[in-house]
Amino acid sequence: MVKRITEDLLTSLKLQDRDLSILFVNNKQITELNKRFFHKDYPTNVISFSYMDGLSSEVMGDIVISIERAREEAKSLSIPFHERLFALIIHAVLHILGFDHVNDKNDARRMRYREKRLLIFVTTHPLYVKLIKEFV
Repeated sequence: MVKRITEDLLTSLKLQDRDLSILFVNNKQITELNKRFFHKDYPTNVISFSYMDGLSSEVMGDIVISIERAREEAKSLSIPFHERLFALIIHAVLHILGFDHVNDKNDARRMRYREKRLLIFVTTHPLYVKLIKEFV
């Protein structure tokens, strides 16, 4: 269901002809990637790699998500795990599309707005509603 909802999310962004890979890992694995690519020796929730700049490829990017970290964050935020998981997917997709919440305050504001709108799309998706009902 995660794949199908993500595909529909990409279609809503008019990116249905692009490929996106999502890899789910644990905290140890994402720490290794975070250290290797960003020189940060700690687990993060999501890492994204964009291939959108200057390439005519159908591949838009790769996303790596720590399932452990997503579960921890969902618990601390008192939200369903799947809501946090999709929030991370959305966040990463927006990074792949070029949004930068770290260095650009205007982009950060626009990114938060887009994240909220896209999360509404996901949480009202019929498959998401079905998914949540199965886990309650």
